[in-house]
Amino acid sequence: MSEFWIDQLTVEKVVLTGLRADSAVLEGGVDLFVDEAPWARLFPLAHAHAVQEVGGVLSIDIQLPYRLGEGFDRPRLRLVMAATGEPIGHSASRPLPRKRKARALVLIPAGHRYDHDKVRMHDWPVSQIIDTYSNIGDLMVYDSTLKLLDFDEIEVANIVDFNDHDVDRYNTEFDFAFLRGSNFIHEYMDWARAGDLIERLDIPVFAIGVGAQAETRRPINLPPEGQRVWAAIADKCGSIGVRGIYSAEVLAHNGIKNVEVVGCPSLFRRRDRNLTLDLKHQADIRRIAFSLRRETGGNYCRDLETYLGLQRAFMLRLDQESQMTVTLHGEREEKAYFFRDRDRELQARETLFEEDWFQESTIFQMEDIYRTRMFFNTTVAQYDDFIVTQDFAIGYRVHGILPALANGIPAMLVDYDERSAELAQTLNIPLIPESELKNASWRDFYKREAWSRFAASFTEKYDTMRKYLTKNGVPHRL
Repeated sequence: MSEFWIDQLTVEKVVLTGLRADSAVLEGGVDLFVDEAPWARLFPLAHAHAVQEVGGVLSIDIQLPYRLGEGFDRPRLRLVMAATGEPIGHSASRPLPRKRKARALVLIPAGHRYDHDKVRMHDWPVSQIIDTYSNIGDLMVYDSTLKLLDFDEIEVANIVDFNDHDVDRYNTEFDFAFLRGSNFIHEYMDWARAGDLIERLDIPVFAIGVGAQAETRRPINLPPEGQRVWAAIADKCGSIGVRGIYSAEVLAHNGIKNVEVVGCPSLFRRRDRNLTLDLKHQADIRRIAFSLRRETGGNYCRDLETYLGLQRAFMLRLDQESQMTVTLHGEREEKAYFFRDRDRELQARETLFEEDWFQESTIFQMEDIYRTRMFFNTTVAQYDDFIVTQDFAIGYRVHGILPALANGIPAMLVDYDERSAELAQTLNIPLIPESELKNASWRDFYKREAWSRFAASFTEKYDTMRKYLTKNGVPHRL
């Protein structure tokens, strides 16, 4: 593979990227093939005005020698080094349209899309909503990704039992595919046949704000199918957008190097570059949203018993010190209380006692919270509507905190795993070490200056996401 790669391929131009130190390989030119027929020899270095350099990395805009059509019948393009015949990598072969709205494939959606760019839970009976663990954070990040993208229509790609006809249709009727920004980089991900499908796509595949999941900052050795998927995505785009440095390190450890740190789409869901937080005086804080995460596992927290004990004790103190609302993000037992399903509530009560979450010494306060001070949303829009009624948000759920900030509500995240730490570091979100929750009040953390770095850097972070999307040719609305 060539030392240079394609960041963007559209019907108008191709953008090559590579190191200044390797630029000699371009002196012999680049051969352009159209539907496998040789078409033109291009000389990227011949036009100095088209060459930009930042930190020793060149970005070269090459206008195509003729204007391609915008239709779904537009030809496949391929570029190779003229001197050696080596392919120039990191690009699908069918260029993106520029003047019409694109049609997109989503590889792994969450919930049900409606009204173009909104997401809600599936239209299930309440009993099924309670019994099915559905991570509201997945709905939030899918909804947020849709709000960043500019598209005409979206279809869910079949990654399980697709056939040759499906692949042909995807390649002829769609312009790009994408993966929402969730925790897809870990050892336990079930990709079904996604790797096979991505390898056979002739359209770009974008991953926007994806992240690694681990309880600590440790190496992750992806299994063969995981490596296959990420290698396939890396070869279908200029660069993979990850949430932070740790996720980039994990992909690099597994051989994927074309990666950029962009944060998470959920922080930019309002598409407001001039976001400001409503930082009230501490004495004026009354309504506080606490995002609960009782459900967890070994790759989500460092010490389960300590994690649950500190969380429960802090929630009880927060309830005593404020008008607290507990936001629910998927746990079955809490949903049984929220929906007032008597039979399931009795089962939930028994389970919560068995797991030592409910304790006799605090049961009256806990059940009062569970019956009167919980919030659960079946649409992402409901969370937006709710969170703007609050003065402050604090807790364990990344997607309780990020959308609060996106809506101008000051929010703090508890540091309980590498994902929370990574996002806080990338986006300058105030992060509370888990150990500091012991015997603490929310007032110990709420200081208006705690958000100084977040406020000072938000525009830069917004621009980073926008530039990443633009650079890779992703149709977007930022």
